[in-house]
Amino acid sequence: KKAYYKLKYKGNRHECPVCGFNAQTFMAAGLYVRRTNSKCPNCGSLERHRGLWIILDRILKGANGKLKILHFAPEKCIAMQLSKRSGIEYLTSSYGEKDISDFQFDLQKIESQDGVFDLVICSHVLEHVEEDGLAIAEIYRILKSGGIALIQVPIWPSESHPTYENKSITDPRDRIIHFGQFDHVRIYGLDVVDRLRLAGFTVEVMDMEKELGQDIIEKYALHNSTNIRELTFSCTKMKDYK
Repeated sequence: KKAYYKLKYKGNRHECPVCGFNAQTFMAAGLYVRRTNSKCPNCGSLERHRGLWIILDRILKGANGKLKILHFAPEKCIAMQLSKRSGIEYLTSSYGEKDISDFQFDLQKIESQDGVFDLVICSHVLEHVEEDGLAIAEIYRILKSGGIALIQVPIWPSESHPTYENKSITDPRDRIIHFGQFDHVRIYGLDVVDRLRLAGFTVEVMDMEKELGQDIIEKYALHNSTNIRELTFSCTKMKDYK
């Protein structure tokens, strides 16, 4: 099936920055609403993965020395590239999926020493975690001083609402209505930045569609066709205060 899709979508209009595949168009994707020109037929990257990879690639190219990276709930497309990248120590954690990851860390209580990692990747995970404040604090704790956490979360489409959570909503059907997905426990607003700062992080909100030129956005198909911004929160641990 993959070989068929690669042949069907192959062309010169788009390029996946993650795997380098050239396509005339990307595949449609989406759990409830299908987004056009979204999924790479070769590696399966979505818009947010391609934007995240551009940021990751910059960090890796600018690094001095070997980086120790921990990737929570690793997306296959990114994990495949990082696992064969030289100059890094790449580790993964998928809670409940021991067979495909190095660790099964509970984000709310990570079994790791303080200040171990140079880079933590946590994309579309926090919305599944009951106590995200604990998880954010744990990510901060395991990072070295000067370390970076790249965090992505689903944001309200209109961006006009604060983070919404309600612990009494447990039925998966109700969670779809309230939070956008059956296994989510909240939907974030832009006030997620305040939650990240509360842990001690300095936060930069990265919007690749604002940063890159239209030709690059088109080339890599970074635009979400439902007009939801794919933001990455680059969180830096500036200094340990102890």
